[in-house]
Amino acid sequence: MDRTPTVENYHAEQEIETLVRQIEGVIGRAQAHQRRDLRAYASALLADLPTDLRAESTQNTAAGERRPFGLLAAGLALIVLGAALALLIPPIGMTLAVFGVLLAIWGAVAGWWMMPRGKG
Repeated sequence: MDRTPTVENYHAEQEIETLVRQIEGVIGRAQAHQRRDLRAYASALLADLPTDLRAESTQNTAAGERRPFGLLAAGLALIVLGAALALLIPPIGMTLAVFGVLLAIWGAVAGWWMMPRGKG
């Protein structure tokens, strides 16, 4: 009973090693100045993979629920950045602040709109 996961792990490890060799072959065929970027890209792709399907669905659900409030936070950050830049470069700072206000309003409205409603 304990032997099956070990055999499955061995086959999974062999398959991963084969895939790594294939990736390394693709990277090796690339031009010298692109290899570092391709390695970083492959590494980033692996780092972004969920380790469990439940974790993936939870992350997607959580990301969907937080999105409107993320817009609100981004809008507030733009307001602060715009206010700081308004002291140095007024046209750019004021433009960023206005975009920040619009984004914050949009995020607040979307957050309010997407909030779960009680059954009552």
